[in-house]
Amino acid sequence: MDNIYHQDNARATVNSVIDDPMTQFIHSIYHMSLIMIGLTVVSWVLLLLTNTRPHQHLPFPGYVPVIVIFLAMVTMHCIPGIAYCSPCKWMMAGLVMVCTIVAGCFITFELGLLTTVLVMLCVAVILLVLNFSGAKCPQEILPGGLWSTMLMLVLLLVLVVVGIAQLCTGNEELLETFVAVLFIMLVIAIPIQAQFNHGRLDVVEVVPREHLMICTLTVYLHTVMFFCCISYFIEVSEKKAATASTDVHGHEVESVTERNYN
Repeated sequence: MDNIYHQDNARATVNSVIDDPMTQFIHSIYHMSLIMIGLTVVSWVLLLLTNTRPHQHLPFPGYVPVIVIFLAMVTMHCIPGIAYCSPCKWMMAGLVMVCTIVAGCFITFELGLLTTVLVMLCVAVILLVLNFSGAKCPQEILPGGLWSTMLMLVLLLVLVVVGIAQLCTGNEELLETFVAVLFIMLVIAIPIQAQFNHGRLDVVEVVPREHLMICTLTVYLHTVMFFCCISYFIEVSEKKAATASTDVHGHEVESVTERNYN
């Protein structure tokens, strides 16, 4: 009888945990974001395998999809009803995913299939660590307080200024600075978002119905942006290495030519 009683209590406890709105909220965020990430990765791989380049046929500059994503997220934050109205939220999610896939092609086609897959695996490990840290580590060692918030605001201001300057000038060094600042912001933002997703931030109340799609898209976009930053760093390193080897080869040819001439 005691065993039966304890088993019933255990089942009741498990059921209460499963039925807990916050637990469902957390599970839904990561389930939905993983589905979105999976669809995006499969799309990139298929586009690479078939050598289909949608980004080369855009009737507008390549940064427009990024702006559309930004505006979609701002709209969902400013008009909460869109985030939980079924037709609207899925339309916005679809728009964000399509724009993300197209914008990501600029990176994936530069890297190639093998490098893209390897970078994805590395990014997955890093993001697991960052999200786990935000969900489980003591909050005393995590970003999310006043100083990290002020730092994020300063970095955001720098990001906007550098981004506008880069669009106006097309300077490669400014683009590198932009990506570097974005990368730092992501390293700070991902643990903060994980804390919010798990209801660990006391300053903000989680409303599952309103925040589910926004949090899902945020996790999704954090993942894609982190991947793009790492990929860009690899691409820049390869270009610099190729340029350096070309310069060395050019100097060697010049020296040989001078010797022959003399």
